[in-house]
Amino acid sequence: MTTTRKFPWLLILLMALVAAAASSGGMYLYMSKNTAHADAAVNVETVENKPQVPRLVTIAPMTVNLQNERDEPSLLYVGFALEVGNDATQKLLQQYMPQIRSQLLTLLSGQNSTQLINPQGKEILAAKILETLKQSLAAQQPELSVLNVLYTDFIVQ
Repeated sequence: MTTTRKFPWLLILLMALVAAAASSGGMYLYMSKNTAHADAAVNVETVENKPQVPRLVTIAPMTVNLQNERDEPSLLYVGFALEVGNDATQKLLQQYMPQIRSQLLTLLSGQNSTQLINPQGKEILAAKILETLKQSLAAQQPELSVLNVLYTDFIVQ
């Protein structure tokens, strides 16, 4: 009689263990599918939101004499980098660097020291530099994509 009493409990216990294992297996499969989809979505988002590295052409620092109203000697020491929009512009500017430096030296030497001291003067100078760089350097030159002038050194003395 003792064997008949244990048999239903063993059967119930065995069925509970099978149900728990099936539930655990189903949950594992469900979670692994969701994790794979979430990882794929995160990878797509990181690729799309990856910031683009700026393309820069560095102009070596220059020192030029400046004009001022009191006819006192003034100097400008300036270094900057040009932010460009594409690789073709970057290569062209690097190839024609001596001509660019000559144009920039001429432009910078014609500036007034009292105007360059304030921030508005620096912005105006940056706009003039961009305008100067839009001039053609060579015959049949593609249009240059110079986006910004970034000052690295700027001393008026």
